[in-house]
Amino acid sequence: MRWRASRWQRRLVMAAALLVLSALYLQWHHVIAMPGHVDALQPAPPSAPAPILPHYQASMDAKVVSGIADNLSGLAFNPTTNTLFAVTNRPPQIAELSTDGRLLRLAPLRGADDTEGIAHIQGDWFAIADERSNRIHWVEFGKDVTEISLKDSPYIQLGDIAIKNFALEGLGWDAKRQQLLAVTEKWPMQVLVMDVPFSKLKPGLVDAKISAWEVQEMEGMPSTDLAAVEVDPRSGNLLLLGEEASVLYEYSRAGALLSVMPLWAGMSGLENRAPQPEGLVMDNSGNIYIVSEPNLFYKFERKRG
Repeated sequence: MRWRASRWQRRLVMAAALLVLSALYLQWHHVIAMPGHVDALQPAPPSAPAPILPHYQASMDAKVVSGIADNLSGLAFNPTTNTLFAVTNRPPQIAELSTDGRLLRLAPLRGADDTEGIAHIQGDWFAIADERSNRIHWVEFGKDVTEISLKDSPYIQLGDIAIKNFALEGLGWDAKRQQLLAVTEKWPMQVLVMDVPFSKLKPGLVDAKISAWEVQEMEGMPSTDLAAVEVDPRSGNLLLLGEEASVLYEYSRAGALLSVMPLWAGMSGLENRAPQPEGLVMDNSGNIYIVSEPNLFYKFERKRG
């Protein structure tokens, strides 16, 4: 479910967002690198890691994932298998993909309702976000698994929400800090940081320490929703994906805006705008992958030179 504002309200919000983001994009790509320039957008302090997004360009643009018709969402990378994992919500499934966007297998998720996000934890273990129930489940998905049941899975139950379709959207795993990150789509837009004792997980409700990072307190976020989160393992920076604006944002852990990468026609190496980007992950080589509904696959690599 998406925001049901009137057509003119949507156009006004998106026009304003596009203007701001265009300015941000030009500033980060053409101005911020000038010696001695003082940026009015208040980039990260000198101690913060350098931004990475200005160095990326699309190497695969809107490849159709054959075998999935609609609702492709969420994205995770398993370094052991060197493959990607995504979810769909109608019907609830886990999809394994190659790093060039080929569908390798599909497995039904029994007991799931509205699967929107996935993160790889370790080995064959993944975390799955179910938006409508506002739960995060842990599941084991090995190479011979053909179907998964959530019936006896460990899970975190987040709080009640007024609008069921504006809750959990994306998951990311911070391996260095051993923290699970989640984003909530709207009202509020949040990054949730969870300390979960993975080695002690048992079937049923899991007790987790959760802190919230309010996006409203972050500077320079001209977005109306959040769809996905990823952690750059090298810098620890957060990558946040805005679906309605079709923009990838990079933030320091302190909440400073570092860079933006619009997923629009003629920018970031894209021929056309990514229509509904909902999944994001980075592999061990630093490549960035994005999936967009209905079934489109994107790969971004660092520019050479």
